[in-house]
Amino acid sequence: MIDRALTDRLIDALMDLPTIEERATRTALLNGIRVAVNRTDNQVVDLTNILNQLDGLGRLDNGERPVVIVAQNAARIVRGTELGRRLTELARQIEEAYDQEPLLNDLPTEPEALIFGGPGEWVTSAFLEQARSVGTRVARLLVPRVVNGEVAHPVGGLGTGWLIGPRLLLTNHHVINAREPGEPAATAADFAAQARQTVAWFDYYVEGRDSANVAAVEAVHSNPALDYALLRLQDSPVLQGRAPIAIPQTPRTLTRGTRLNVVQCPNGGPLRFAIRNNFFVGRGARDFQIRYLTDTLQGSSGSPVMDDDWQAVALHHGAQKVSPESYRGEPGVQGIVKFHNQGIDILTIVRDLPAEIAGEIARAHGWT
Repeated sequence: MIDRALTDRLIDALMDLPTIEERATRTALLNGIRVAVNRTDNQVVDLTNILNQLDGLGRLDNGERPVVIVAQNAARIVRGTELGRRLTELARQIEEAYDQEPLLNDLPTEPEALIFGGPGEWVTSAFLEQARSVGTRVARLLVPRVVNGEVAHPVGGLGTGWLIGPRLLLTNHHVINAREPGEPAATAADFAAQARQTVAWFDYYVEGRDSANVAAVEAVHSNPALDYALLRLQDSPVLQGRAPIAIPQTPRTLTRGTRLNVVQCPNGGPLRFAIRNNFFVGRGARDFQIRYLTDTLQGSSGSPVMDDDWQAVALHHGAQKVSPESYRGEPGVQGIVKFHNQGIDILTIVRDLPAEIAGEIARAHGWT
């Protein structure tokens, strides 16, 4: 649940909305939230009841966060004003109040030094257009929790996935596994059932708004050691015009400081782009482990990690907190380092696939 002080600050901001005394204005705050809440004509009591009831829900059955939707709806009413900016900031803080990504145990406890900043902070319009195009091929994933063949909860896991081939969507094994850290893994039958009932939300830009949804039909292949799962999606009109994200046919040369971009759905929320101040820092204990610095949260698992040519070089799968003090005093460092992130080299995943599926991907990328 959200901190009481944060809820009170949101109520204070909502009370500053024009015509908030009118029930219709308060009702507009619930746009995109398809659950019933108890209402009253007293504006203070009504707002308090709305937020308390929605906060108690945590997430809706589709994985969205209703209190975030309320704050975003309010910010749109007064967009471009100081109150709008205040509400947008409150929405961001509420988003951050949700869970963070489980940490991997095999990542380094001490960060590597690297240089931040330098030339290349600007981008061209072509770069932004490519980013927009790539974003249409990245989806927010909603995975049910299935136990002994029965759906125990509609929101078992939230993650990110992306098109690597025709109707082929790549994500993490642990996203489809949909189990808490330390909990026994899903059985093979439950894992398969969760994969079949996973739904990919494309064009998901704002919570509470429509997205282009496609259901999966099967897990084509998976490997928990490489932490990937490849799903086949339904043959849906939604996929028309969505080409796979480009992947390199041969290994890309990555040197420390190479910029990487991560397109993701952090916290199970809308699509976000982490670009520019994100750097490759080295390989992990295994050569297929790629490490980099960028901002990710729970829900970012399964994102494509791309170079500045917008080719996916890795599948993001975890993070390790590092002390901001560890980078203090490093020459050229600009900003605070919070995490090392880790992805799995994409060509290692392709080589691990059955020959028939690897061939299907190769043909989609024009390699054969």
